[in-house]
Amino acid sequence: MKYLYLFLFMFIFISCSSDDNGSDNGSNTPILTASDFNPNSQDNYWIYNVDSSSADLPEMDFSSIDSLYVASTSATSYTLDANDGMGADGSMNSILTSGSLSSTNTILKYNGTLDLPLDFDLEQTPEITDLILLDLEAANGAILSSVSGAFSDTIDIQGSAIPLNISYELSTIKENLYDTKLVNGTTYTNVYEGTLSFNLSVTGTITIFGFSQALNIIEPQNVLSVRYYYGANVGLLRAESSQGFELATEIIALIAQTGGGLDFPASATVTGLEALSNYIIN
Repeated sequence: MKYLYLFLFMFIFISCSSDDNGSDNGSNTPILTASDFNPNSQDNYWIYNVDSSSADLPEMDFSSIDSLYVASTSATSYTLDANDGMGADGSMNSILTSGSLSSTNTILKYNGTLDLPLDFDLEQTPEITDLILLDLEAANGAILSSVSGAFSDTIDIQGSAIPLNISYELSTIKENLYDTKLVNGTTYTNVYEGTLSFNLSVTGTITIFGFSQALNIIEPQNVLSVRYYYGANVGLLRAESSQGFELATEIIALIAQTGGGLDFPASATVTGLEALSNYIIN
């Protein structure tokens, strides 16, 4: 009988020990939060190689370096700046430095403005509120945000101020969350992939011989698309962008009929790449 008691004692001891070890391993497993993907401690900085290519806009055909850093922090949000306050060259970096970022346990949000990726001299820029860039709980392929709006402005065409009505929609999608992924030639763990799309349409009112005519200037189209990758405990790893526009045939035909020319191209395409090359996280 004593052997039976000894056996039962050893069985209970081993079982309890095994349960305790399993519990410890579970409690030591780190749980990722949205702020892990965009560390915001003061003095953090990131260096990106920026490549921009365009056959239509010579000034957008260049290579440069973006140096991003945490500019300010508060209890609820923080801001990024680039190149000693001179502004970022990359498309995604330009967005991130044009407003503020805030995060919950699972969501990274952006609030600010968005410069239109057009060669137009406009006085206004869209105001963006609560644009979700990252949501750890969203399903792959889920729409994270859809921010839309409209505003009026004017543009000079052949010396005439043309009233414009501009409508836009900015949306983000979660594409994937990888356990490991090769990005920029380096393997990172916990990589978040998302896309951002900016759709735009522009109509104008043109007066000819005293008669006003409404016409399309830019029919609804994506003028900016960005695929971006965030790495846990690092930040933005890479952004691949495509931007551009194509004027509606109506405005091109009208200008041709009046014997005038355009002060800007009828269409343009720019592709860009921002690739992380170095960083310091405090």
